[in-house]
Amino acid sequence: MTIGVILNRVFRIHNNPLFEYINQNKEDIEKCYLIIPQEIFDEDGTEMKANYYYGVLQSFLEALHQYDIEPFLLDYRELGEFCSDKGIDEVVIAGDIMSYHHESYDIRHLKKAFNKYNITVTTVRANHYFKPSITMNKQGEPYKVFTSFYKAHRSKLRQHESYNYELGDLSHLCVKSQQTLKQDYSNKGLSESQAINNWNNYIEQDIQNYETNREYLPEVLTSQLSIVLAYGLIDIKQIVTQLLEAYEEDEHNIEQFIRELMFREFYYVLMTLYPHTAHEAFNEKYRDIQWSYNKNNFKRWCEGQTGFPIVDAAMSELNQTGFMHNRMRMVVSQFLTKDLFIEWTWGEDYFRRRLIDFDSASNVHGWQWSASTGTDAAPYFRMFNPSRQSERFDKDALYIKTYIPQLNDVTAKYLHEPFKHEEALEQEEIKLGQDYPKPLVDHKEARAHVMSVFKQI
Repeated sequence: MTIGVILNRVFRIHNNPLFEYINQNKEDIEKCYLIIPQEIFDEDGTEMKANYYYGVLQSFLEALHQYDIEPFLLDYRELGEFCSDKGIDEVVIAGDIMSYHHESYDIRHLKKAFNKYNITVTTVRANHYFKPSITMNKQGEPYKVFTSFYKAHRSKLRQHESYNYELGDLSHLCVKSQQTLKQDYSNKGLSESQAINNWNNYIEQDIQNYETNREYLPEVLTSQLSIVLAYGLIDIKQIVTQLLEAYEEDEHNIEQFIRELMFREFYYVLMTLYPHTAHEAFNEKYRDIQWSYNKNNFKRWCEGQTGFPIVDAAMSELNQTGFMHNRMRMVVSQFLTKDLFIEWTWGEDYFRRRLIDFDSASNVHGWQWSASTGTDAAPYFRMFNPSRQSERFDKDALYIKTYIPQLNDVTAKYLHEPFKHEEALEQEEIKLGQDYPKPLVDHKEARAHVMSVFKQI
């Protein structure tokens, strides 16, 4: 038998179920083509994300070369024809990845491509913990409230043994491509070994401060595990195993961390069962909302020029680093969908192009949460006040000053609501509308508009 194994976004040597599949079936395999269909980043604003992706990919290829393994690097559009030409009978692919840059790379679309050539497709779990079909409630329907999902499935998390395959024993089955990347990305991205070291250090030294550090804005004190999971650098089962092993050392913080991992699973299940929600409101009654489509306001939000320093700092963080603190993702998404009343799909797509840890399920349902259009969403009447969020989570304006350097010398208390301190700011050589933008919107007026629109639905 000749098989093809698709490795994209499962960029790890250890605990890789795709390699385990080869190991379990090695007696029946004559040839194995390891294939990495490369993602294309051809839209404005995707350069940083593309470099990160290819940096991770290069590290993975270098790790495989140590075992004399050379995967084939293809375009997604070439997959079906390539497999057909090579006489591949079966394609094995991770069926649970939500972090692809384009929706067209996911399993639903790939199955159609392989069906065209009558090639059998076998899917395996690789980047998520739960299989959606076994997470239903007693009525046979998916849970639509996170707390219910969490209570029903938390007890199903357990410790797992590592896979025991040896890549060196499998390399003789793998056809060598003699291909390499066309550019050098050695100073980009993250390697599997770095990811493992970072995670081990976090769980040994920092997780006990998770609840307090998760809201600290001036510097990243969280695990940044979302990046690791987006590229499949560590198996989620390995992560859960380590958390359960350390559980008695700090039950409270570890449980809070597990809860966040369960949120990721919750959104994955919903996205799998309701794929249309990537483009329209989960809650049907909100699908005909008359959103604003003000391109200038959207542009200023994208560029961090809204006149609300906490929002602008967060957008600058995203644009400069490809990452954004989770608290700020909620703040800026609520600002776009509520204060500016711009449709959530605009912001969701901007995040897709920019976030190096992009995950479609988490991104879509996070945005729908903020827009009050999704499952288990924030009620429309609970609308973040950006000034209050700034006072609460960046009291000394350290985060603001990190990403808006022209405000470095300004007294912190003026930066939560600069529009209320114009005279004081001028004394500190900051003139609104010149050195820093005036506010794009009046929050109170925006809130009144949101309340009016949603109450009429």
